[in-house]
Amino acid sequence: MKTLFTLLFSLSVVQSFAHTDPKPVAVTGDTLQVIPASAAYSVTAANGISESIVPYRKNTVKVNLSSLAFNNYSLSYERSFAQKFSAVAGFSMMPETKATSIFVVDKAIDKWMSEEEDLINDLSTFNIANSTLTGEVRYYAGKHPGARGFYVSLYGRYMNTSINYPLEYESSSENVYTLPFDGKIQGIGGGLMIGAQWLLYKNFTLDWYILGAHYGRTTIDLPARTDLSTMTETEKQELKQDFESLNEDFDGRASIKANVTDQGIDVKGNAPFAGVRGFGFNIGYTF
Repeated sequence: MKTLFTLLFSLSVVQSFAHTDPKPVAVTGDTLQVIPASAAYSVTAANGISESIVPYRKNTVKVNLSSLAFNNYSLSYERSFAQKFSAVAGFSMMPETKATSIFVVDKAIDKWMSEEEDLINDLSTFNIANSTLTGEVRYYAGKHPGARGFYVSLYGRYMNTSINYPLEYESSSENVYTLPFDGKIQGIGGGLMIGAQWLLYKNFTLDWYILGAHYGRTTIDLPARTDLSTMTETEKQELKQDFESLNEDFDGRASIKANVTDQGIDVKGNAPFAGVRGFGFNIGYTF
């Protein structure tokens, strides 16, 4: 059970050009996005000094294709606020999904867990739903203005994961109880990522999340309402200790408490989480 819940916890926290008149025109910051990136223009500031500005498009809407392997639908919007800096807001959602129907989980079972029948049966009854909000600030290197080229990203992330899982628990007296867990794991953290964004064709871009990592903390609230009145007090204490022993896996950095009564069990607390963000491919439309 301890190995299974550790696995389930890990799973839950698993440019363009536009046609313009070639003659010089007066432009403002908001109209830079409709000027070809190959041309340079000058604007006259209020003090009468002419400044050279390299135009670039400022807005990009993107969809993450790689996240589909996790049954996850991910959209983001990027806004350039300086020639080398941009801000990105992202939202992803995975509707309630059976764990074994997630593409990467199914492949992992085939490759590494094909003989673990008990674990596969448990995963087949595990349902998960997830939504994530991500905010980023990016710095782009290289000669291109705007959101093009290699970049470094500083980001923050909030996740909200719903879990529905009927755990079969065998007590020391060999009685089997079904614990129907139905709750949430919420977390907030931050990290760094490197990536690159290119212009593919006209208004279409490719944004590649090369590699990143984040760290944060989760809040756990997993109740299971069921009749445990036939459990002895000793068995209830054993059940409590089984769940609280999860703290040992986090080397004292977690605080998970279990409360067992005749009406069921409540598992609450907090624990750290770490995640990897990378190898993601986003197709975008810039304007």
